[in-house]
Amino acid sequence: MSLEPGQVLENKYRIVRQIGEGGMGAVYEGENTFIRRRVAIKVLHAHATADAAVLTRFEREAQAAGQIGSDHILEVLDLGQLDGGDRFMVMEFLDGEALTDRIRRLGSLSPRQLLPLARQALIGLSAAHAAGIIHRDLKPDNIFVLREKAGHKDFVKIIDFGISKFSALSGDLSMTSTGAVMGTPYYMAPEQARGSGVDARTDLYAVGVILFEALAGHVPFDGTSFNDLMFKIVLSDAPELPEAIDPEFRALVKKAMSREPNQRFQSAAEFIAALDEWSARMALTESGGRAAVVGGAPGWAGGGATGAAGFGATAALGATGQLAAVGQLGATGQLGATGQQGATGQLPDAVVQGGVVPAEARTGGNWAATQAGAPPASAPSKNQKFIIIGAAA
Repeated sequence: MSLEPGQVLENKYRIVRQIGEGGMGAVYEGENTFIRRRVAIKVLHAHATADAAVLTRFEREAQAAGQIGSDHILEVLDLGQLDGGDRFMVMEFLDGEALTDRIRRLGSLSPRQLLPLARQALIGLSAAHAAGIIHRDLKPDNIFVLREKAGHKDFVKIIDFGISKFSALSGDLSMTSTGAVMGTPYYMAPEQARGSGVDARTDLYAVGVILFEALAGHVPFDGTSFNDLMFKIVLSDAPELPEAIDPEFRALVKKAMSREPNQRFQSAAEFIAALDEWSARMALTESGGRAAVVGGAPGWAGGGATGAAGFGATAALGATGQLAAVGQLGATGQLGATGQQGATGQLPDAVVQGGVVPAEARTGGNWAATQAGAPPASAPSKNQKFIIIGAAA
């Protein structure tokens, strides 16, 4: 059933225009006429709802969003059914571009450009994993970069939880039979390609592949056929990234893409901590020891270990050797407001935070681009020790 501009669904959702269409349905820009909110409306055609698996996938997007409750996960607002049998989903409107489009537009991204995007995606994944939900189909198409949200540019949303595994919910909601392969081939972890069990580390492998592609401009594995690609993923180590990329950042990506799950990052929180440590080390190196890195993006408060969507508050280092304000350090804890740093007296007064690169943004207009937290607190980590030692030096 095709919807026309001006048509109103359930007496409250007015169709503005069609922004994408696929074989199973279409996506429209709409407006909630009661609260004047701009929304996206995904319609699943009646013939597609006859397939129970397709319908289940459609509905689990809403289930995942409600279960996770993170600012970095696409928000699903409502589900409904039209007179002709078509099912529809009402979602927040995403004004920006998929990471796929950004990579295509820029050719590749530097670690500095990529860091804040990866960190936000990992915060969303951390919330999903805490809710017992494994995405299983992470790829650049499903990492959507909003033009702006609440005054913050380049805000990341993870979308399309349609084939996710709900291990924390009752019943078998994995939507696969034993041994079935689900996901986009290029980003599959080896255990997923084998059709064996998946867990949170499967998603972290996919993040590693996404980082590799963003840095190199191409996926790490390709093949002449599906089976050829699966063999390479299962049996081959990840290729090396270009030598021009910082070796320590290359090592982070390589660890994320380890063939054995127990050799990867074991949680999104651990991955975030490693990114923060790299960022701190780079900032200190570049500034000659006259800076401290707090969090992952400029001007964002409340992130890291507290469970909010931000990236850490600025904590300026005063001239007296004390921290001028409480500031969170990424995913690794807090620096106290009165903690003396050693016996040497003065501390540097500069605070450097990981930057982001503004990009031209546009509304995602295809079916894939409109589909559908922070890590738990931990003890003080190497980040704090490194910053304190580096600053004192």
